Amino acid sequence: MAVSSLAAACLSSKVRAMSFHAAPPLLYLGGSVVPEDWNTWEEAMIRFDGQLTTIVLHDSGGGDSTTGRKIGIDIRKRGFNSVVSGRCSSACANMFLAGVDRQYASADKNRRHVLGYHGSYNKVTKELNRNRTGDYFIEMTNGKMSEDFVERFIKLENRSGLMRFFHRHQRLQYDDPMVQLCKGTEERAKRDEQCERLPDIDALSVGVVTSWNTTSVPPPPTPTREKKTEASWR
Repeated sequence: MAVSSLAAACLSSKVRAMSFHAAPPLLYLGGSVVPEDWNTWEEAMIRFDGQLTTIVLHDSGGGDSTTGRKIGIDIRKRGFNSVVSGRCSSACANMFLAGVDRQYASADKNRRHVLGYHGSYNKVTKELNRNRTGDYFIEMTNGKMSEDFVERFIKLENRSGLMRFFHRHQRLQYDDPMVQLCKGTEERAKRDEQCERLPDIDALSVGVVTSWNTTSVPPPPTPTREKKTEASWR
């Protein structure tokens, strides 16, 4: 078994898992992504077959990269749309990118909607996985993300680093950037000041979203704080 796979197996029982909340035609996914989430995803697809149209991603800093991409591929295969509500980074943002139509949730004064992308990291050493290519991002954006562009975020050495995307009408200040490149060394509370601003691109131009239109969805439930994947129908 590869080191990264072994680490995933060992750590999956120690980290908080994802919450699945079904409210057809919406399915909310929030919290940390763990390998067991694939089984719950399959369960949801059987139980709510023909009832779902949109996956709402929320309150997630990511987690298991392989599982996130696996669910993402199935999202695209099934023709689901995706909406981001609140913070969605790493494996969560990879799942969002798989939606056929991809939009931010409508503005909410209590929640800042942001998508964050970076590379894959070894769960034991925390080092960058240099063997993981950017093909997933290029494919999911139908080539709007170029190979050179993807390299800018999948090669971030620090796993706390992110390329962060904001809605053009939901920034805190008018002159705030729509895209930031954070190397992971910034102070969390000062990211807006310390991260590099990327003024010539935005979420629409590189295919992160398919429209600046927003989708109004009910507020997402609070993700589980348990170590086991939670599903609303159980």
